[in-house]
Amino acid sequence: MPVSVDIPPRLIRTVNRIANDRNQSFEEHEGWDNDANRWGVDPEDGNVVGLMGEMAFAIYANLEVDTELVKWTDEGKDFEVTIEGTERTVDVKTSQKEPYALFVKEWRVDSDYYVLAHLDGRTVTFLGTATKEMVLDGKYKESKFGHFNYEVPVRSLDPLPEGGDIL
Repeated sequence: MPVSVDIPPRLIRTVNRIANDRNQSFEEHEGWDNDANRWGVDPEDGNVVGLMGEMAFAIYANLEVDTELVKWTDEGKDFEVTIEGTERTVDVKTSQKEPYALFVKEWRVDSDYYVLAHLDGRTVTFLGTATKEMVLDGKYKESKFGHFNYEVPVRSLDPLPEGGDIL
């Protein structure tokens, strides 16, 4: 069953500040193109969307958001947590479009656990989760943007554990 979290305005301001700082550091990277439209997402919006999902997950699980400035990539690992007694790295995948599947780029299957989220305004809805094994067993398909993804349909995702089960 999907779970929704509303992000309070003060935390949206925090998200915007962190995203702006990250965008500044990205612009310093030699390969960065601020006008690119990679994978259908404006580069400056990408950090806001991702951070909104991370913020919602942190609120849901009562975790702290990593406000450290990520210079180029977080290596596909947003959180290090214990879920139901097992230590795991977590990558929250957030989309503003209603997703029909969890997509993980072939070179980015770096976390133990994936959370699929949908952002609508200031509300983040968690649609489900997948382990690394589920992702690697998912459909391997070329995207319309020229790279390959693993994809797990929303209907095949596991439910999000209770917030208290994530430490």
